[in-house]
Amino acid sequence: VKFEVSFGAALLASVLACLLSQPGDVILTATYKGSNASFGSVVSQITENRGIQGFFSGLSARFIHVGAIITSQLVLYDVVKQLLGLPATGS
Repeated sequence: VKFEVSFGAALLASVLACLLSQPGDVILTATYKGSNASFGSVVSQITENRGIQGFFSGLSARFIHVGAIITSQLVLYDVVKQLLGLPATGS
């Protein structure tokens, strides 16, 4: 049961981290692509061209790549804590 709780919490945390950080990464990538582009102009351009959904483009790839990394790191953290005799997350 402890592993399931650790895995579930890690998976939820990774999904939230991906969702919350994706818009910033889309803006940052678009800023680097455009020469002398300001934050406001990049946000306006993304909104005009693709709408709010534009800030979440590439999210499925992010879930696979970043989500897997974050989940595995958090699960490994809890496993090491348990091996050291410390209480696991959710216990």
